[in-house]
Amino acid sequence: MKNIYTLFSLLLSQLAWADFNDASEAYANQNYKAAFTEFHRLAQLGNKRAQFNLGVMYLNGEFVEQDKLKAYAWGKLSEHNEKPEFSQIRLTLEQAFNAEELLQAESVFKDIDGDYGDEQIYSQFSPIVYQASEGSKQNKTEYQINILSRKAPRFPKEAFYDRIQGWVTVGFEVHPDGSARNPYVIDAYPENTFENETLKAVQNFKFDVQFNPQVEPFAVQARQTIEYSLENLANPDKLKQYYEERLEQLHELAEQGSAKAQYLYAIAASSNILNKDNKIPQEAVNQWLLKSAQNGHLEAQYQLGKNILRGKGCQVEKQKGIDWIVYAAEQGHPRSSRTAYSLLTQYNNLNNTNKPAEHWLKMAAENGDADAQLDYAEFLVKQENTESDDLIVARELLKKQADIRDKSVKWYQVSASIYQQQGDSKKAKKEQKKADKMAKKLGWKI
Repeated sequence: MKNIYTLFSLLLSQLAWADFNDASEAYANQNYKAAFTEFHRLAQLGNKRAQFNLGVMYLNGEFVEQDKLKAYAWGKLSEHNEKPEFSQIRLTLEQAFNAEELLQAESVFKDIDGDYGDEQIYSQFSPIVYQASEGSKQNKTEYQINILSRKAPRFPKEAFYDRIQGWVTVGFEVHPDGSARNPYVIDAYPENTFENETLKAVQNFKFDVQFNPQVEPFAVQARQTIEYSLENLANPDKLKQYYEERLEQLHELAEQGSAKAQYLYAIAASSNILNKDNKIPQEAVNQWLLKSAQNGHLEAQYQLGKNILRGKGCQVEKQKGIDWIVYAAEQGHPRSSRTAYSLLTQYNNLNNTNKPAEHWLKMAAENGDADAQLDYAEFLVKQENTESDDLIVARELLKKQADIRDKSVKWYQVSASIYQQQGDSKKAKKEQKKADKMAKKLGWKI
């Protein structure tokens, strides 16, 4: 059957897009251990390509011992209408098996299908679209949010002189007091041009947030695409044209299976830059995020988890939402780690991980997340029995965070707490005064 092994090796290499995941590159470099580990991880998320590739590796005996029964099972599990060529493993082995071997192969398939089949994957990972009963209202929102003030960011001088236009899609948290905090860049065009001014501007946004009386207020996840356009250019619609062209390119790559493109398309295709008729609904956004998440994109896993957790375009499923976020955190996604800490503290009865909540905050800080560095410094300072070594670590974290971000209200508050616990009340009062002054200027309630 040497010719069959060659056939499937060739087919697998053709299916491995450069941006599919690290497993594709590992396989191409014959690093079969790394490839198998990653394929297996993604196959368990319902990734059909990964399931097919596992079948190939079991068939070829790459890293694992050759096992035609498992090859048959994973190959059959990977079959779907969009990729009819995925049926080749099953069809080839059906011809090679005798009746007893085929029964054994079907038994192995039944076991794997029970764990990772379409029904199980849908139940465990997929957002469920809300279905309103006849005569009922679908308004299940936990909050309503309105913009109070949103001052435009400064147009960078270099970009202005060079006549450069572009946009930045930024995510941030809207806190119960209406302040916008912890902004981060999702996508930007062109890169390294408008990001800094966007992040500065977002922190001055002000919102009115009204929560359902039955819901305890929380930090709402928000997203904004900000255009940087020059009205006196010859063609003022050029920027929108660039955006739509990029959207088409992203959609093409997303259809081909690029995890990054699937994520960026989900974000870009729901932007307010587009006309209402051209935007995709939130339910479609979630489906693209799901595809990207199953392809191993950590940011998509995080965003999908947040959407499911809050019922954005789907039913609210707190456990499923937390599971996606914790999963991304386990793979080293810093913002997921920080969010996992917050969620597992809030919903400790939904904790499916054997690690304490603070583990995730520490992990995010160690992975360089600026917000987590500040949050973990605050955590260390607020412990019941804070030791001197904890205060030293907290101070180092503040120093690292200040190298990445401008000092904030919270930064000065934590700094004041450290000085207070170290017995330096003079410096503590000085830092707290800076925090109060900055908060007053921003209109924050602290």
